[in-house]
Amino acid sequence: MHVLLISKPLCPPWHDSGKNWARDVAAYGGGDQVVHHVLVPNHQGQVWAEHPNVVAEPIYAADGSFSPRLLDNARALRRLVERGRCQAVHFCFAPNPRTNRLARLAMRWRRQPSVHTVLSVPARFEDVSQVLFAERVVCVSRSTADRFIAQGISGVEVIPASIPVPEPLAAAEPARIADIAARFGLTSGRPIVVFPGDYEFSRAADIFAGAIEHLWRNIEADFVFACRIKRKESLRREASIKQRLQAPHQAGRVHFLREVHDMRALLALAQVVTLPAESTYAKMDIPLVLLEALAEQTPVVLADVAPLRETLGDAPNQNGGLLVPPLDAPALANALSGLLRDQRAAAELGQNGRRHVLQHHNAAITCRRYADIYRDLHL
Repeated sequence: MHVLLISKPLCPPWHDSGKNWARDVAAYGGGDQVVHHVLVPNHQGQVWAEHPNVVAEPIYAADGSFSPRLLDNARALRRLVERGRCQAVHFCFAPNPRTNRLARLAMRWRRQPSVHTVLSVPARFEDVSQVLFAERVVCVSRSTADRFIAQGISGVEVIPASIPVPEPLAAAEPARIADIAARFGLTSGRPIVVFPGDYEFSRAADIFAGAIEHLWRNIEADFVFACRIKRKESLRREASIKQRLQAPHQAGRVHFLREVHDMRALLALAQVVTLPAESTYAKMDIPLVLLEALAEQTPVVLADVAPLRETLGDAPNQNGGLLVPPLDAPALANALSGLLRDQRAAAELGQNGRRHVLQHHNAAITCRRYADIYRDLHL
């Protein structure tokens, strides 16, 4: 069976959750019975040369750092209305009226079965039926699936967010960890706390800054904002936080990293990773960067909100991390302080986290469930 996968350009750099998820579905989600057709830039077909069950179609003009350009979207739409040899279509994007309306019209023309994996919560759940059109809707979190079902959406199921889970870098490639530390001046020997979030769409960066204000004079640690700059508003927010943390920043205790070429190594370098976001809007329901941290045996501290809490399953302490109330900088500071002071407890949480990811978020296992969905649609 041939399945057309509609997503962002599936090529490096692999620093976007939507791209990474679609890459792993193409690599692991078909078994021997499914061939995925993926959309790539004109010069990136060789990326998939070692995957016999993946056909790379050169559609896009650019790699699309975060969102494909208008012309690239038009090219993807043109490919969507061409049947070719694909018997089904698998969509991967957040529900939004304009894109989904065009996709709905294209699928009426194709007259073929479709799957839509919803990676992040929509801006509104009211009238969401007007923007969901596929025969099967897959969510990466239970909380979003439940909200769709409450709105009367049928054919909804959950396939958890997942990642490939190689051996931890600390054992397999320690030189990569040393390189990232040297590149960003994180060689003081102090434990490191990493915030791999963004400056927009939630108050997480401000809450992390508030926790730093509570901690930096009393705890030996370095604090890292690993936040890509996507829009001018991000620059403004970054400048505001730098001003707020001027003293610890000048003391070399706070670091602002805009582009991290090896995020996995940074996560492995950290003693704790935190994402105290009160909302996951514009993020993946279960951010892959958190699963990557847990896979590197690095514990996480998260805001206790849905669907973010699903990163740690039903038993956070047993699955690699701690939950704190949202918008509560002192509570975040207390949780971080405990893990920074008790390295044994942090290490135990990290081991639990890797085990949790291997059991519940391993792409080599979870993505296989898509093959079952394709077969059901094709019968």
